[in-house]
Amino acid sequence: MKRWSFAAVAVLLSASALDAGQPGNAAEKLRSWQVGVWLSPGGTYTVWTETHYFVVQGGVIGDSANIYCGASQIAFTDKGVARKQIVRVRKTPGQDLYANTGDYFDSLGMEQPLVIDESKFKPGTCAYDKGILYDSIDSVGADFILMSTCGGDKIKLFSNGVSLYLPASGGEAKSVRVEGW
Repeated sequence: MKRWSFAAVAVLLSASALDAGQPGNAAEKLRSWQVGVWLSPGGTYTVWTETHYFVVQGGVIGDSANIYCGASQIAFTDKGVARKQIVRVRKTPGQDLYANTGDYFDSLGMEQPLVIDESKFKPGTCAYDKGILYDSIDSVGADFILMSTCGGDKIKLFSNGVSLYLPASGGEAKSVRVEGW
């Protein structure tokens, strides 16, 4: 292989590796920056894959357990993230155990695919339709994505493995990715 051919291949490979860092490729940024294991305040662990996310949260209030486990299907798009919860188990003090798996599985126990409506994404808002939550992208920078979620809250995801949940009422809750893949 001639030197210039090798150099051209190297430049093309480098350009494709950098593509996720360029403005305008929001779906790839969301995917690459979000996928991994996250720790959040209060002992919440979240594992994001390319197609699902799983949440485990636990704590003790008085002498009762406060436990939450959930699993959701997800889709990363250039307009935002769509999420559909398929499993929820919650036990809070003074309440009975709540478990719901909905009707998201077929007769063979296989998960039904997530089908989203991209018209539901609108900057500055979130939407909830047919069990799917649509968190819409407000802005994309070289090292962050700002999204709107329900209740006027925002999520700011950074390329360095930090995510800030920004409640409409003020303040912030920081999550840190401790393992990515």
